[in-house]
Amino acid sequence: MNSPRRFLFLAISLLFLPSRISAGGEPPVFVLQWGSNGNGPGQFSGPHGIEVDVDGNVYVVDTGNNRVQKFTPDGVFLLSWGSPGAESGQFNHPHGIGIGPLGNVYVAETGNNRVQKFTSEGVFLTTWGSFGDGDGQFQHNHGLAVDGNGNVFVADRNQDRVQKFTCDGTFITAWGTSGTGDREFTGTNGVAIDAAGDIFVADSSPRIQKFTNEGVFITSWGSAGEGDEQFNLPYGVRAGAGGLIYVADSSNHRVQKFQFAGACDNNDRPADIDCDGDVGPFDLAQLLGAWGPCPEPCTPGDPAQTCPADLDGDCTVGAADLAILLGNWG
Repeated sequence: MNSPRRFLFLAISLLFLPSRISAGGEPPVFVLQWGSNGNGPGQFSGPHGIEVDVDGNVYVVDTGNNRVQKFTPDGVFLLSWGSPGAESGQFNHPHGIGIGPLGNVYVAETGNNRVQKFTSEGVFLTTWGSFGDGDGQFQHNHGLAVDGNGNVFVADRNQDRVQKFTCDGTFITAWGTSGTGDREFTGTNGVAIDAAGDIFVADSSPRIQKFTNEGVFITSWGSAGEGDEQFNLPYGVRAGAGGLIYVADSSNHRVQKFQFAGACDNNDRPADIDCDGDVGPFDLAQLLGAWGPCPEPCTPGDPAQTCPADLDGDCTVGAADLAILLGNWG
């Protein structure tokens, strides 16, 4: 049985199990948790950064214990590395973490004002950075993200800027100064990268700013407050599929979710719902999760703003959209 037919069979089977498919606006189902306070394997002291690799393994920056721990997708402890100090492979208050396209792990340390690069097994590869205000120097570097080309972006928090490096730490560019205007910051906290390579920076001002991969300002949103699209110390930011942006609104004790209208540049291949360059199981999962009428408002023929899984533009996600997706599989 070829792949499209195999997944068609799976899709039809799933449609008769509605309890297994959440509607697009419903919260996720709790799966599992792990960890407790302490310094043993699988224990944490103020964990901060977290990342997941292509195999689903989970890497946690265990800030208070000055180490990184690696787990299976089910939370089984695999290994850890790091200890207090300033030598290679040691940490002083690590915060941000990112995983490059080759699986290497990058960790930003606020205490040592540097970035360290490791293999996925924790073998030290290289490091860069020191205290200062020059290119490649940091003052309380915090958030970190890696793009699809392996470039590393670091939120240099106390210097109100973002720095961009090659995968081995060669300085490329930086942008940002103190202030509240476009391309200005009052404390760069978190940094994220979407599928198109655009950069999102969580700024204490408080707001989120969006830039091109080279630091050209695109847009910003947010103001001080407790309402929708308002923030009180936005700390973490992550970019999801289809133009979704998630913000950890720290002092409001919540997460806010946003979506850019038309942010997914898949006009040539709309069945690539998650904008990852191919049509596969993740697109199928999103289509099945959105099954039924599209949320209002939805204009037939132009559904992308509210309903990216509506591939035929009739404001309903159904069998016709499933056929289009399977016909573009791969």
